[in-house]
Amino acid sequence: MNIATPEFDLRPIHRHQKPLVGTPTIEHLLLRHVSLVCPESRLCVSVIKQAFVDLCSSSWGIRRDARRFFHDGRLTFWCDLVDLNPEFVREIALKTGYLPEPETLKKEAS
Repeated sequence: MNIATPEFDLRPIHRHQKPLVGTPTIEHLLLRHVSLVCPESRLCVSVIKQAFVDLCSSSWGIRRDARRFFHDGRLTFWCDLVDLNPEFVREIALKTGYLPEPETLKKEAS
């Protein structure tokens, strides 16, 4: 019996690296830098923390939306509410491995 051999896609698989720190640590760090810790500031920091969580989602669409959150005006809006510097938050996301480097995004798109 001759059975055709299946062809496999040999393109490299891009696996996402595990972030260096957990999101509770990120939340704690951001709360240390807000001007006043109150329920409202905790809510704003939780919105930003959720974007970090979404960057690790298994869904490509959720990850894409989370990346957009960090680059359009939404991060700036939430950071301004609690006197956080949005560039500081982006730097945390990059250095901890949540937000991919810009050249990695170009490779994923092609």
